[in-house]
Amino acid sequence: MIQRKQSIYLFLAGAILIITYFVPLASFIGESNSLVLYIYQVISLVPGAETGLSPYFVLPLLTSVSMIIILSFLTIFLYKKRKSQLLLVRFMMLLILVYIGLYFFHYMDILETLSGGIASYEYGLVIPGVNFAIPTVIFIVPLVTAMLLFMASKGIISDEKLIRSTERLR
Repeated sequence: MIQRKQSIYLFLAGAILIITYFVPLASFIGESNSLVLYIYQVISLVPGAETGLSPYFVLPLLTSVSMIIILSFLTIFLYKKRKSQLLLVRFMMLLILVYIGLYFFHYMDILETLSGGIASYEYGLVIPGVNFAIPTVIFIVPLVTAMLLFMASKGIISDEKLIRSTERLR
């Protein structure tokens, strides 16, 4: 039965994380350089300046977010295998914790050191053709995703308990 509440939570978790591909995660305006962190690259806003970072620098962030998005959509269709579904949701919760740890403790320190400034989160999702931007607080996205994954795991556990209780009655 695909129309369960945890399917909605899993879909929303994947859909919300897709936002991170379109919006900068943070900008670092400093004295030595001005850097913008995207999920797939770090760019310098200073013309002709190099970031000094490898193209593979953001690979752990990109990998963890991509795996969570793919697994959240695939896990929806494992509704007949609740134990496997629960295992994958818990794995995604671990991945989101890795993402949060990398983002806040590793990448922020390195990019603040390189730029000489602190992180700024003043970006919005710009709608093309219209002079309007939807403000996003991008650093809350992983926390909302973790909450949705937790609620999905609670829904899977309650379904498993319900199935066990009906089997006892037989």
